[in-house]
Amino acid sequence: MSISQITHRGKKIVLIDYSKCKNKQDMLQLGSEVPDYLIDLPEEHLLILFDYTNAHGSSEFMKQANESRERVLHHKTTKSAALGITGIKKILLKGYNALSSNDGMQPFDTKEAALEYLLKKEDGD
Repeated sequence: MSISQITHRGKKIVLIDYSKCKNKQDMLQLGSEVPDYLIDLPEEHLLILFDYTNAHGSSEFMKQANESRERVLHHKTTKSAALGITGIKKILLKGYNALSSNDGMQPFDTKEAALEYLLKKEDGD
């Protein structure tokens, strides 16, 4: 579990990796670190890739994620993609996106597809 920055085609992308979280507490711990990390970055427009592969969703985590989203979106404009969204996580993501004031978090099956989405401009370029 970690927060890091990667570069893809010259653009900085924040990678929030929940894939190694072993339980709900690990998810909540990492989730509590995310908002401050993102708000402290100097960029106003962030590209964020979440990796939820093998991660465990819970109602507590979803509540925390919704609160974090609101806090971060008030400070930053973000575009986000997610990996590892399967089963019940798809339903949770739909609920999360329904409350989002932007395009929400878009799910992808591959890291490459997610990175391409993040770099794609809104005007279709």
